[in-house]
Amino acid sequence: MLENAVLITGAGRRIGLHIAKRLFDDGHTVIAHYRKYTDDINILTDMGITVIQADLNHSNKILQFVANLKTCCLSFRAIIHNASSFEATSENLSKAAIQFDNFFNVHMKAPFLINQSLQFLMVGEINDPANIIHITDINAKNPTPIFDIYGATKAGLHNLTLVLAKKFAPTIKVNSIAPGPVLFAEQHSGQTRGQILNETLLAKEGGAESVYLAIKSLLTNPFITGSSITVDGGRRLTKS
Repeated sequence: MLENAVLITGAGRRIGLHIAKRLFDDGHTVIAHYRKYTDDINILTDMGITVIQADLNHSNKILQFVANLKTCCLSFRAIIHNASSFEATSENLSKAAIQFDNFFNVHMKAPFLINQSLQFLMVGEINDPANIIHITDINAKNPTPIFDIYGATKAGLHNLTLVLAKKFAPTIKVNSIAPGPVLFAEQHSGQTRGQILNETLLAKEGGAESVYLAIKSLLTNPFITGSSITVDGGRRLTKS
């Protein structure tokens, strides 16, 4: 049975994969959640990281995921909610309704149920609190209309940060990180990338490491809770 583990959701690819590997390299016992199998999962298992599959889009599967966690881990030092769904809102209302359920489940319901279920297994005290970190988005505070459902549910996750910081104090800190253009997706065209970088004060893609460094700062500072660290190169200040 594992002890003092750091759980990260959405660790099967991209930013989550990088964070899981960096946490392990820094000496943490890591449990990496993934939704769909990718070849990158083998990288994590070869490193000695425990991986658990779960679809966070269904309440019963979220609760089964929690039950599986409790069978392999006695205690948790931190929970990092990185799992996310991202796409523009469909103009078809039937499809948009399905999207809304998906975004709500992954961005809000899953973090809520996981946090509530594992809070008594989190190892923390007043002088050295445990950590919950929500990965939100700059869209939570400055939403883009075509991503309205996505931004609204990320805003809900930000609000969950605030209320759980009150609820779980003083032995658990709850904070969020709001990334901007840290890692472009394959579907981003050159024109889109150029436009985004033109709206970014530091004029570059931040990279997954920039998110990890924000996580590390929250894990190591015992006197921050209910806060959000923006990792966007200044894009929130000029974002249209």
